[in-house]
Amino acid sequence: MSYLTVKDASKQFGGSVRALDGVSFAVERNEFFTLLGPSGCGKTTLLRSIAGFADLTAGSISLAGAALDAVPSHKRDIGMVFQDYAVFPHLTVAENVAFGLKARKVPATETATRVAEALNTVRLGAMAARLPAALSGGQQQRIGLARAMVIRPKLLLMDEPLSNLDAKLRIDLRDEIRDIQKSIGIAAIYVTHDQEEALAISDRICVMNAGRIEQIGTPQEIYADPRTIFVASFVGTMNILPQEAASHLGLESSRVHQWAIRPEHIQLDQGNLAPDSVRLAGRVEKYTYLGREAHVMAQTPAGKIVVQLADPAPSLRMEPGSAISLAFRRQDILSFDSKGVRLEGRGN
Repeated sequence: MSYLTVKDASKQFGGSVRALDGVSFAVERNEFFTLLGPSGCGKTTLLRSIAGFADLTAGSISLAGAALDAVPSHKRDIGMVFQDYAVFPHLTVAENVAFGLKARKVPATETATRVAEALNTVRLGAMAARLPAALSGGQQQRIGLARAMVIRPKLLLMDEPLSNLDAKLRIDLRDEIRDIQKSIGIAAIYVTHDQEEALAISDRICVMNAGRIEQIGTPQEIYADPRTIFVASFVGTMNILPQEAASHLGLESSRVHQWAIRPEHIQLDQGNLAPDSVRLAGRVEKYTYLGREAHVMAQTPAGKIVVQLADPAPSLRMEPGSAISLAFRRQDILSFDSKGVRLEGRGN
Protein backbone atom coordinates (compact mmCIF):
# COMPACT_ATOMS: atom_id res chain seq x y z
CA MET A 1 0.00 0.00 0.00
CA SER A 2 1.26 3.48 -0.89
CA TYR A 3 2.12 5.87 1.92
CA LEU A 4 -0.07 8.76 0.68
CA THR A 5 -2.98 8.13 -1.68
CA VAL A 6 -5.08 10.76 -3.39
CA LYS A 7 -8.04 9.28 -5.26
CA ASP A 8 -10.38 11.09 -7.68
CA ALA A 9 -9.83 14.43 -5.92
CA SER A 10 -12.11 17.20 -7.20
CA LYS A 11 -12.55 20.75 -5.96
CA GLN A 12 -15.14 23.15 -7.30
CA PHE A 13 -15.49 26.82 -6.38
CA GLY A 14 -18.86 28.44 -7.01
CA GLY A 15 -20.89 26.96 -9.79
CA SER A 16 -18.35 26.45 -12.54
CA VAL A 17 -14.73 26.89 -11.41
CA ARG A 18 -13.17 23.42 -11.12
CA ALA A 19 -9.74 23.75 -9.50
CA LEU A 20 -9.24 19.97 -9.32
CA ASP A 21 -10.78 17.53 -11.74
CA GLY A 22 -10.48 13.88 -10.76
CA VAL A 23 -6.85 13.90 -9.59
CA SER A 24 -5.38 10.56 -8.48
CA PHE A 25 -1.80 9.66 -7.48
CA ALA A 26 0.21 7.90 -4.80
CA VAL A 27 3.39 8.87 -2.96
CA GLU A 28 5.74 6.35 -1.40
CA ARG A 29 7.42 6.58 1.99
CA ASN A 30 10.53 8.85 1.92
CA GLU A 31 9.74 10.00 -1.64
CA PHE A 32 10.28 13.58 -2.81
CA PHE A 33 7.21 14.19 -4.99
CA THR A 34 6.78 17.49 -6.84
CA LEU A 35 3.59 19.09 -8.14
CA LEU A 36 4.65 21.16 -11.15
CA GLY A 37 2.53 23.43 -13.28
CA PRO A 38 1.65 27.01 -14.20
CA SER A 39 -0.25 29.39 -11.93
CA GLY A 40 -3.88 28.36 -11.59
CA CYS A 41 -3.34 24.69 -12.49
CA GLY A 42 -4.59 23.45 -9.09
CA LYS A 43 -1.31 22.41 -7.44
CA THR A 44 -1.66 24.68 -4.39
CA THR A 45 -5.34 23.78 -4.00
CA LEU A 46 -4.30 20.13 -3.98
CA LEU A 47 -1.58 20.76 -1.40
CA ARG A 48 -4.01 22.68 0.84
CA SER A 49 -6.50 19.82 0.56
CA ILE A 50 -3.86 17.33 1.72
CA ALA A 51 -2.97 19.64 4.61
CA GLY A 52 -6.63 19.96 5.60
CA PHE A 53 -6.89 23.69 4.90
CA ALA A 54 -9.47 23.08 2.15
CA ASP A 55 -12.14 20.41 1.77
CA LEU A 56 -12.52 18.39 -1.41
CA THR A 57 -15.79 18.52 -3.30
CA ALA A 58 -15.30 14.81 -4.10
CA GLY A 59 -12.62 12.18 -3.72
CA SER A 60 -10.50 10.92 -0.84
CA ILE A 61 -7.06 11.27 0.76
CA SER A 62 -5.34 8.73 2.99
CA LEU A 63 -1.99 8.81 4.80
CA ALA A 64 -0.18 5.79 6.25
CA GLY A 65 -3.31 3.71 5.77
CA ALA A 66 -5.68 6.12 7.56
CA ALA A 67 -8.34 8.24 5.84
CA LEU A 68 -7.82 12.00 6.30
CA ASP A 69 -11.12 13.29 4.92
CA ALA A 70 -12.77 13.84 8.33
CA VAL A 71 -9.55 14.72 10.21
CA PRO A 72 -9.02 18.44 10.99
CA SER A 73 -5.77 20.02 9.81
CA HIS A 74 -4.19 20.30 13.28
CA LYS A 75 -4.61 16.56 13.85
CA ARG A 76 -3.24 15.32 10.51
CA ASP A 77 0.36 15.26 11.73
CA ILE A 78 1.56 17.09 8.62
CA GLY A 79 4.32 19.72 8.49
CA MET A 80 3.91 22.70 6.18
CA VAL A 81 6.51 25.13 4.78
CA PHE A 82 4.99 28.26 3.27
CA GLN A 83 6.10 30.59 0.51
CA ASP A 84 6.31 33.71 2.70
CA TYR A 85 8.44 32.25 5.57
CA ALA A 86 5.57 32.83 8.09
CA VAL A 87 7.95 33.50 10.99
CA PHE A 88 6.96 35.42 14.12
CA PRO A 89 9.17 38.55 14.14
CA HIS A 90 8.97 39.02 17.93
CA LEU A 91 10.15 35.48 18.72
CA THR A 92 13.72 34.21 18.55
CA VAL A 93 14.71 31.56 16.04
CA ALA A 94 14.45 28.85 18.71
CA GLU A 95 11.08 30.14 19.91
CA ASN A 96 9.75 30.14 16.36
CA VAL A 97 10.77 26.52 15.89
CA ALA A 98 9.35 25.51 19.29
CA PHE A 99 5.95 27.08 18.61
CA GLY A 100 4.32 23.92 17.25
CA LEU A 101 5.66 21.79 20.09
CA LYS A 102 4.24 24.12 22.74
CA ALA A 103 0.86 23.96 21.02
CA ARG A 104 1.11 20.16 21.32
CA LYS A 105 2.09 20.47 25.00
CA VAL A 106 5.43 18.69 24.54
CA PRO A 107 7.48 18.85 27.80
CA ALA A 108 10.03 21.67 27.99
CA THR A 109 13.10 19.40 28.17
CA GLU A 110 12.02 17.39 25.14
CA THR A 111 11.13 20.62 23.31
CA ALA A 112 14.63 22.00 23.90
CA THR A 113 16.23 18.81 22.62
CA ARG A 114 14.07 18.60 19.50
CA VAL A 115 14.50 22.30 18.69
CA ALA A 116 18.28 21.99 18.94
CA GLU A 117 18.23 18.94 16.67
CA ALA A 118 16.03 20.68 14.09
CA LEU A 119 18.16 23.84 14.08
CA ASN A 120 21.36 21.85 13.68
CA THR A 121 19.81 19.95 10.77
CA VAL A 122 19.11 23.21 8.92
CA ARG A 123 22.45 24.73 10.02
CA LEU A 124 20.96 27.41 12.28
CA GLY A 125 22.14 26.06 15.62
CA ALA A 126 24.41 29.05 16.26
CA MET A 127 21.56 31.51 15.60
CA ALA A 128 18.98 30.11 18.02
CA ALA A 129 18.86 33.29 20.14
CA ARG A 130 18.57 35.75 17.24
CA LEU A 131 15.42 37.44 16.01
CA PRO A 132 14.33 36.68 12.41
CA ALA A 133 15.03 40.27 11.32
CA ALA A 134 18.75 39.59 11.79
CA LEU A 135 18.67 36.68 9.32
CA SER A 136 18.69 36.55 5.53
CA GLY A 137 15.74 35.36 3.48
CA GLY A 138 17.29 31.95 3.02
CA GLN A 139 17.92 31.61 6.75
CA GLN A 140 14.33 32.64 7.54
CA GLN A 141 13.07 29.96 5.17
CA ARG A 142 15.22 27.45 7.04
CA ILE A 143 13.36 28.48 10.21
CA GLY A 144 10.13 27.48 8.50
CA LEU A 145 11.66 24.17 7.45
CA ALA A 146 12.92 23.45 10.98
CA ARG A 147 9.53 24.37 12.46
CA ALA A 148 7.81 21.94 10.08
CA MET A 149 10.26 19.15 10.88
CA VAL A 150 10.45 19.57 14.64
CA ILE A 151 6.95 18.15 15.17
CA ARG A 152 8.21 14.96 13.47
CA PRO A 153 5.36 14.86 10.97
CA LYS A 154 4.29 11.91 8.87
CA LEU A 155 4.39 14.10 5.77
CA LEU A 156 6.15 17.34 4.80
CA LEU A 157 4.40 19.78 2.45
CA MET A 158 6.19 22.72 0.82
CA ASP A 159 4.34 25.42 -1.12
CA GLU A 160 6.79 27.25 -3.43
CA PRO A 161 9.20 27.82 -0.50
CA LEU A 162 11.95 29.34 -2.65
CA SER A 163 9.99 31.72 -4.88
CA ASN A 164 10.86 34.81 -2.80
CA LEU A 165 14.61 34.20 -2.93
CA ASP A 166 17.16 35.37 -5.50
CA ALA A 167 18.31 32.91 -8.17
CA LYS A 168 21.62 31.78 -6.64
CA LEU A 169 20.16 31.36 -3.15
CA ARG A 170 17.31 29.32 -4.59
CA ILE A 171 19.77 26.89 -6.15
CA ASP A 172 21.75 26.54 -2.92
CA LEU A 173 18.67 26.11 -0.72
CA ARG A 174 16.87 23.67 -3.02
CA ASP A 175 19.85 21.32 -2.74
CA GLU A 176 19.83 21.70 1.04
CA ILE A 177 16.10 20.94 1.22
CA ARG A 178 16.61 17.78 -0.79
CA ASP A 179 19.52 16.67 1.40
CA ILE A 180 17.56 17.39 4.61
CA GLN A 181 14.51 15.50 3.37
CA LYS A 182 16.59 12.44 2.58
CA SER A 183 18.56 12.63 5.82
CA ILE A 184 15.45 12.64 8.04
CA GLY A 185 13.66 10.07 5.88
CA ILE A 186 10.30 11.73 5.35
CA ALA A 187 7.85 11.78 2.46
CA ALA A 188 7.62 15.27 0.96
CA ILE A 189 5.31 16.97 -1.51
CA TYR A 190 6.75 20.08 -3.08
CA VAL A 191 4.83 22.66 -5.14
CA THR A 192 6.61 24.78 -7.75
CA HIS A 193 6.12 26.38 -11.15
CA ASP A 194 9.89 26.28 -11.79
CA GLN A 195 10.73 23.44 -14.17
CA GLU A 196 14.47 23.43 -13.46
CA GLU A 197 13.81 23.32 -9.73
CA ALA A 198 11.48 20.36 -10.16
CA LEU A 199 13.94 18.46 -12.33
CA ALA A 200 16.81 19.07 -9.87
CA ILE A 201 15.25 17.87 -6.63
CA SER A 202 12.43 15.41 -7.36
CA ASP A 203 12.21 11.64 -7.24
CA ARG A 204 9.05 11.97 -9.31
CA ILE A 205 7.20 14.91 -10.85
CA CYS A 206 3.47 15.32 -11.34
CA VAL A 207 2.81 17.85 -14.12
CA MET A 208 -0.58 19.52 -13.74
CA ASN A 209 -2.64 21.63 -16.11
CA ALA A 210 -6.14 23.08 -15.64
CA GLY A 211 -6.87 20.95 -12.58
CA ARG A 212 -5.79 17.67 -14.17
CA ILE A 213 -2.66 15.52 -14.23
CA GLU A 214 -0.84 15.57 -17.55
CA GLN A 215 1.93 13.13 -16.62
CA ILE A 216 3.68 11.58 -13.61
CA GLY A 217 7.23 10.30 -13.93
CA THR A 218 10.87 10.67 -12.97
CA PRO A 219 12.61 13.90 -14.03
CA GLN A 220 14.24 11.96 -16.87
CA GLU A 221 10.89 10.59 -18.08
CA ILE A 222 9.16 13.96 -17.90
CA TYR A 223 11.87 15.73 -19.87
CA ALA A 224 12.95 13.09 -22.39
CA ASP A 225 9.66 11.25 -22.87
CA PRO A 226 6.78 13.75 -22.57
CA ARG A 227 3.38 12.14 -23.10
CA THR A 228 1.48 15.31 -24.08
CA ILE A 229 2.25 18.47 -26.01
CA PHE A 230 1.65 20.46 -22.81
CA VAL A 231 4.38 18.58 -20.91
CA ALA A 232 6.71 18.82 -23.90
CA SER A 233 6.35 22.60 -24.14
CA PHE A 234 6.09 23.40 -20.41
CA VAL A 235 9.11 21.45 -19.17
CA GLY A 236 12.24 22.87 -20.74
CA THR A 237 12.39 24.46 -24.19
CA MET A 238 10.78 22.71 -27.14
CA ASN A 239 10.42 23.58 -30.81
CA ILE A 240 6.78 22.98 -31.75
CA LEU A 241 6.16 22.69 -35.50
CA PRO A 242 2.84 22.45 -37.35
CA GLN A 243 1.62 19.42 -39.29
CA GLU A 244 2.62 21.13 -42.54
CA ALA A 245 6.29 20.92 -41.51
CA ALA A 246 6.26 17.21 -42.39
CA SER A 247 6.97 17.81 -46.07
CA HIS A 248 10.09 19.83 -45.20
CA LEU A 249 11.25 17.24 -42.66
CA GLY A 250 10.76 14.24 -44.93
CA LEU A 251 8.12 12.79 -42.59
CA GLU A 252 4.73 11.27 -43.25
CA SER A 253 1.78 10.59 -40.96
CA SER A 254 -1.86 11.46 -41.40
CA ARG A 255 -2.41 11.22 -37.64
CA VAL A 256 0.18 13.84 -36.67
CA HIS A 257 -1.08 17.29 -35.73
CA GLN A 258 2.18 18.74 -34.37
CA TRP A 259 5.87 17.85 -34.35
CA ALA A 260 8.37 18.70 -31.63
CA ILE A 261 12.13 18.59 -31.08
CA ARG A 262 14.40 19.81 -28.29
CA PRO A 263 16.86 22.63 -29.21
CA GLU A 264 19.83 20.60 -27.93
CA HIS A 265 19.00 17.81 -30.40
CA ILE A 266 19.62 20.12 -33.34
CA GLN A 267 23.12 20.78 -34.66
CA LEU A 268 24.79 22.71 -37.42
CA ASP A 269 25.03 20.70 -40.62
CA GLN A 270 28.73 20.24 -41.32
CA GLY A 271 28.35 17.45 -43.87
CA ASN A 272 29.40 14.54 -41.65
CA LEU A 273 26.00 13.37 -40.44
CA ALA A 274 24.34 9.96 -40.43
CA PRO A 275 22.40 9.08 -43.61
CA ASP A 276 19.01 9.18 -41.86
CA SER A 277 19.53 12.70 -40.47
CA VAL A 278 17.02 15.38 -41.39
CA ARG A 279 18.61 18.46 -42.96
CA LEU A 280 16.95 21.84 -43.04
CA ALA A 281 18.13 25.14 -44.54
CA GLY A 282 17.21 28.49 -43.04
CA ARG A 283 18.19 32.02 -42.13
CA VAL A 284 19.55 33.26 -38.81
CA GLU A 285 17.23 35.65 -36.97
CA LYS A 286 19.20 35.95 -33.72
CA TYR A 287 22.38 34.58 -32.17
CA THR A 288 22.85 34.74 -28.38
CA TYR A 289 26.17 33.76 -26.79
CA LEU A 290 25.83 32.59 -23.15
CA GLY A 291 29.30 31.18 -22.45
CA ARG A 292 28.78 27.47 -21.95
CA GLU A 293 26.09 27.47 -24.64
CA ALA A 294 24.68 29.61 -27.43
CA HIS A 295 21.15 29.93 -28.78
CA VAL A 296 20.40 30.38 -32.47
CA MET A 297 16.94 31.40 -33.63
CA ALA A 298 16.45 30.48 -37.28
CA GLN A 299 13.60 30.89 -39.73
CA THR A 300 13.15 27.74 -41.86
CA PRO A 301 10.54 26.43 -44.32
CA ALA A 302 9.28 24.18 -41.48
CA GLY A 303 8.83 27.16 -39.14
CA LYS A 304 10.86 29.09 -36.60
CA ILE A 305 13.42 26.87 -34.84
CA VAL A 306 15.64 27.49 -31.80
CA VAL A 307 18.98 25.67 -31.69
CA GLN A 308 21.10 25.18 -28.56
CA LEU A 309 24.82 24.82 -29.22
CA ALA A 310 26.93 23.39 -26.41
CA ASP A 311 30.35 24.93 -25.69
CA PRO A 312 30.35 27.26 -28.71
CA ALA A 313 33.67 28.63 -29.94
CA PRO A 314 34.09 32.27 -28.82
CA SER A 315 34.98 33.10 -32.41
CA LEU A 316 31.66 31.78 -33.74
CA ARG A 317 29.52 34.58 -35.15
CA MET A 318 26.12 34.36 -36.81
CA GLU A 319 24.75 37.55 -38.26
CA PRO A 320 21.01 38.06 -38.75
CA GLY A 321 20.01 37.10 -42.27
CA SER A 322 22.95 34.77 -42.85
CA ALA A 323 22.29 31.32 -44.30
CA ILE A 324 22.34 28.34 -41.93
CA SER A 325 21.99 24.60 -42.41
CA LEU A 326 20.56 22.55 -39.55
CA ALA A 327 20.41 18.81 -38.95
CA PHE A 328 18.87 16.44 -36.45
CA ARG A 329 18.17 12.75 -36.08
CA ARG A 330 14.78 11.49 -37.15
CA GLN A 331 14.47 9.57 -33.88
CA ASP A 332 14.62 12.83 -31.88
CA ILE A 333 11.44 14.19 -33.47
CA LEU A 334 8.29 13.70 -31.37
CA SER A 335 4.79 13.62 -32.85
CA PHE A 336 1.43 14.52 -31.26
CA ASP A 337 -2.16 14.02 -32.36
CA SER A 338 -4.92 16.66 -32.56
CA LYS A 339 -5.65 16.25 -28.81
CA GLY A 340 -2.04 16.90 -27.90
CA VAL A 341 -1.30 13.28 -26.97
CA ARG A 342 2.03 11.70 -27.95
CA LEU A 343 1.92 9.19 -30.76
CA GLU A 344 4.00 6.07 -30.32
CA GLY A 345 7.43 6.07 -31.90
CA ARG A 346 9.56 9.01 -32.93
CA GLY A 347 9.81 10.67 -36.29
CA ASN A 348 6.57 9.04 -37.50
